[in-house]
Amino acid sequence: MLKYSLQLLIPLTVILVVGCTGVPTPKIILDDVDEIRPLTDEEIKENEDLIAEFKLKEEMLIKRAADNIAEKKELVKEKEKVEEAKEQMAKLTEKVLEKRRKKLIKEEVAEIAEEIKETSSEKEIVEILEKVAEGEITEAEAKALIKEKTKLSDKGVEKLIAKTKAIQKETEALAKQLEGASPEEVAEILKEAGGVSKSDILKLVETKKQVDTMEIAFLEKTMSQLYARLVRDRELGVEEAFCLDIDGILDHLLVAPVYFDTNKHSIEDYIDHIEKSFRLLEPVLEQYTDVIVQLEGNADERGTLEYNKALSDRRWGTPEKVLLALYFDEDRTQGVGRSEQCPLPRIPGTSAKEWWEKNRRTDYIFKFKS
Repeated sequence: MLKYSLQLLIPLTVILVVGCTGVPTPKIILDDVDEIRPLTDEEIKENEDLIAEFKLKEEMLIKRAADNIAEKKELVKEKEKVEEAKEQMAKLTEKVLEKRRKKLIKEEVAEIAEEIKETSSEKEIVEILEKVAEGEITEAEAKALIKEKTKLSDKGVEKLIAKTKAIQKETEALAKQLEGASPEEVAEILKEAGGVSKSDILKLVETKKQVDTMEIAFLEKTMSQLYARLVRDRELGVEEAFCLDIDGILDHLLVAPVYFDTNKHSIEDYIDHIEKSFRLLEPVLEQYTDVIVQLEGNADERGTLEYNKALSDRRWGTPEKVLLALYFDEDRTQGVGRSEQCPLPRIPGTSAKEWWEKNRRTDYIFKFKS
């Protein structure tokens, strides 16, 4: 800490070391070292300035951490509102797709209307097939019920159930497509799929626009505050250390981490996540040309350091390829494998397994270009 401390410490150290060995202390011990001189007023002033600067920086770091946590709490509240709106959007999408699925199943049942026994109805058959689609009953159970209520052959029943399963599979695929789609893409996907009314398409598109507008406003505000932090930390000379201070980090509000099973780093886990996260964030980042995305791979504490380092490198290298393919040029990304060296704090009461799960992840961190 002190620039001019060595001139005082060296002779004192010599005296202490020699004096503790049990060997008689030479009478003229100071003859072998430089003569001790008092510090000049200028040197004393420089030392005092260094101490004051260190204490000020230490106080700033403590205040910065407290401010970061308080600021994040406010943004988390806004994030929760965005997530709530997205959840409502998902429920509306599910409702529209279920309506479409039921319509398609009804059409299939209408084609076998003549085979339905007089004691039963098309509605009953549709309800049975809906239960098959939703996994409420097994195929065997459905087959027995349909055989009881229709004159269909075994082959005819199997064909009807197979068509129902195909409709359900298509419904699930549509839900996945719509989840990360823009309002314009939502309209195109549903028109191409067919079976959805114009009013339902319009309702979904308008709701999607409202949710996107809300999320964009949140992303812009969060990125603005994160950028202000980067500027502040650079000016203070306290840019992020090797491991993140998770409590106050804003980066996770912009892009959530991706978590993995043991020994895994599958590309499938990244593609959907990246498309959902960066569809709206990419245009926001275009306003911050001096900011890059740093991908940080992490592993849990099991395994050797070398194995975990290799695994954590894959956990940032794989998603970087996706980001470069879909959104960014090479100068906008970089990566680092943290191995198991940056574990998240273990919450009291959680098991080792739960803690390990949180540490098998990839973080998306925003930094200034080097």
